[in-house]
Amino acid sequence: MTNEQKKEYLAKYRLQQAKIRRLCELIEENPEKKAEYDIEINKARAFRDRIEAFVEAVDGGILTEILFQKYLCGKSLEEISYNLHYSQRQTERLHIKALEGFSFA
Repeated sequence: MTNEQKKEYLAKYRLQQAKIRRLCELIEENPEKKAEYDIEINKARAFRDRIEAFVEAVDGGILTEILFQKYLCGKSLEEISYNLHYSQRQTERLHIKALEGFSFA
């Protein structure tokens, strides 16, 4: 699989977060559908948890941290560079290495 496919998969994490928030709001508006919404919330949480596990499996260190901050927290590579005290170029290289080590199969 390509790095682009991996990025698309990782981007689904934040979509699951948004879906969970939306469904929680819908529960407040439609309490009679709570059971139905709870099923969808649990599916989204399980999908999100799988992504977290795949990211953690990359190396459990700096590569994992870069993927977490980029795709799960939504930070830019510039912000990640600043937070980790790395140059932006080094962070970019590590980001590519992290993507190459990432697998969701």
